[in-house]
Amino acid sequence: TAYMREMWPVIEAHLAWEKRNYDPDGDHLYDAYCCIWASDALYYNGGAVTHSSAYNYRGNLLAARIAELIGKDATPYRREAEAIREAMNRRLWLDDKGHWAEYQDLMGLKRVHESAALWSVYTPIDCGVGTPEQCWRATRYVDREIPHIPVATEQGACYGYTLATSNWLPYSWSINNVAADETMHMALAFFQAGRNEEGFRLIKANIMDQAYLGGSPGNFGQISYYDRARGELYRDFSDNCGISSRAFIEGLYGIRPDALN
Repeated sequence: TAYMREMWPVIEAHLAWEKRNYDPDGDHLYDAYCCIWASDALYYNGGAVTHSSAYNYRGNLLAARIAELIGKDATPYRREAEAIREAMNRRLWLDDKGHWAEYQDLMGLKRVHESAALWSVYTPIDCGVGTPEQCWRATRYVDREIPHIPVATEQGACYGYTLATSNWLPYSWSINNVAADETMHMALAFFQAGRNEEGFRLIKANIMDQAYLGGSPGNFGQISYYDRARGELYRDFSDNCGISSRAFIEGLYGIRPDALN
């Protein structure tokens, strides 16, 4: 708790900064910029965004727990987390389709954009926003709507499939790629949603794609051979190392670190 006390002003200031910048209208749904790797080409124009709202839900939930441990007032953070979850369920969860929307426009007709990318499925699952039923249904959206690409050798051996990050067209860098870190985070979300076989299938194919069939043996790169626009770009991109570790330890092995408690 000594380190928690030392860092508390930083946590407090940062969550206030998030609120001030990305939820200026106070509706508890956050705009997004630069909080995931794909943000190079992601612009929501002040809209209400699933992945950034989910991050802030978890951030406030953990801040409330830390506040309790060090004798600070946890109430504002717990209230904000609850309000984010309620707003996401009311405005971003598409119950007739069974998944979260990508975002809702701020201006004009305030359209809800229904073609969610992978990060709008695995982020709310990983951050604990959804119920078990919501999480399971959201993974079924990935089954139906996200392109599945077979991982196979020239000799015809198939090891499963990898995933595109979205079904969006036309192509633009960072918003419609075949990225190993996205695949591994989705694999973790399959485990978290209770779909263990699918999680294992996705991990296996991704490891074969990256470490065995790819151009750099034993490596965990970022962009896959199956990315038509970029090929095996970013061989040294360490995003994939962190999320692959979590997919193995928390997903495949079922060990969830809980240092906070």
